[in-house]
Amino acid sequence: MKTVLTHDGDFHADEVCAIAILKIVYPKIKVIRSRDLKKHSKANIFVDVGLKYDPKKNYFDHHQIKGAGKRKNNIPYSSAGLVWKHFGKKITKSKDVFEMIDQRLIQTIDAEDNGIQMQSSQGNFIPYSLSSIIFYFGKFGSKNDVKIFNEAVNLIKVILEREISYLEKMEKDKKIVQKIIKKSVSKEYVVLDRNYNWFSAVEDFPKLKYVISPKSNGYWSLKAVDKKGTIFNCKKLLPKSWAGLNEKEFEEICGVKDVLFCHKNVFLV
Repeated sequence: MKTVLTHDGDFHADEVCAIAILKIVYPKIKVIRSRDLKKHSKANIFVDVGLKYDPKKNYFDHHQIKGAGKRKNNIPYSSAGLVWKHFGKKITKSKDVFEMIDQRLIQTIDAEDNGIQMQSSQGNFIPYSLSSIIFYFGKFGSKNDVKIFNEAVNLIKVILEREISYLEKMEKDKKIVQKIIKKSVSKEYVVLDRNYNWFSAVEDFPKLKYVISPKSNGYWSLKAVDKKGTIFNCKKLLPKSWAGLNEKEFEEICGVKDVLFCHKNVFLV
């Protein structure tokens, strides 16, 4: 059985995430939270302690003066990123999913732990991050509350597992959806036969403006396609006259029977 050593006292998202990753890889792993050097001999893996980064000896710390390196985008590694770098490929089925997890989850944790403040792409607000959530976990109960620490680890573990599952499904769906788009008669819209995760699949089709797909509740949805690399910045919105309309009123305006609702920002029906 593997044993991981990390520090006690206040805990943060970097070591919590690192241990969550290790728990996925080694479900029965034992965690020791202590700065007592006598307990080092009992550990196989060292997270956020030891003042060195040496993956061959399973040391994953970044507090040393020279740190533990940076990514190509200059975001430095914390213990979360270091552990993901060396263990993430054991729990993902593709290089793309491995890299997306790093981009979507790990890099934010690493950045904040290294003193880089995250903000929205518009710069007008600060997102509520995983680091913020874990920080407040640590403020309940005593500093050495094992129960609270384990709850934080399990939360990140669940998020990681679901994110990996989501991205792996997205990869499979992407190939299917792209084939459907290529066979589609229209170049501006496509009708899907299932509720696929299609968002990444449409990026390579610049003329595609709308996706029509069935929903899990039996209804159908029409979604305006975003411009590549953006969110809610659609290539072509639906008519402004549809904005915020419901059922009969919407049916009278658009001329389609049994319609339910159009979003007030006219990107979704």
